Amino acid sequence: MKIFGILNRTEDSFSDGGKYISLQSATEKALELFHDGAHVIDIGAQSSNPDAKKISSDEEWSRIQPLIPILKQKKIPISIDTYRKEVIEKSILANVDYINCINSFKEEESLEILSTHSKNLPELILMFSHNEAEVAEKQSYLKTETVISTILKYFDNKINQFLKKNIPLEKLIFDPGMGFFLGEDANLSLKVLKEIDYIQRKLQRVLVSVSRKSFIGNVLGGLPPSGRAAGTLALELYLYDLGIFALRTHEPKQITQGIILRNRMKEI
Repeated sequence: MKIFGILNRTEDSFSDGGKYISLQSATEKALELFHDGAHVIDIGAQSSNPDAKKISSDEEWSRIQPLIPILKQKKIPISIDTYRKEVIEKSILANVDYINCINSFKEEESLEILSTHSKNLPELILMFSHNEAEVAEKQSYLKTETVISTILKYFDNKINQFLKKNIPLEKLIFDPGMGFFLGEDANLSLKVLKEIDYIQRKLQRVLVSVSRKSFIGNVLGGLPPSGRAAGTLALELYLYDLGIFALRTHEPKQITQGIILRNRMKEI
């Protein structure tokens, strides 16, 4: 299982906005995530928080770019969390390892960029969201009884679209979305998690990010992001036991330690 450690160089992410704006603090956090067990550092500079302010693509890249040579020098794999075509292309040219796109590269210009660089592409993470927008949104058309079929149909259409652009299937990783990307009803996220083994059998390479998500707080009585660590770990261990391809998390140390103990218990 690959662990993606979340590094937000943002002012207004829902759980850690403003903490890693300086290059020094961002670098220290990236190295901490890696030493705590993350295999990949997922760098985002534009928050998807519904209340976040939009920054320009130039500002977004200026927050991302300085970290790339630092991490490359240490041979740490890099993922860039972006939906902007300018940042997508610059990330490809910078030879990052992954691009993580919350709207699944829905812009035609973004798809053309991927097609143009199809022989030198990083791996691409496509995320489902009910509104395919740049921010999470509480109001959703999704229903618990049909959410799985909706997600699978969405990704089936995406796969066909990418293949037509000569982007190979083996470059694609699928994120079914969580929290407000599915809707404010916690049962939507819980239903996806319950059926995640089936989803992965259909799509093969699936990445899930439950870390500190709103639905965890809702199920546990309205906990804020700072109080969702135990709930996060419980769900991440559940996903590990199911053999999920990848996890994206704020706290790689707790899942890494949980896995060590889980495996030790199996050996006794």
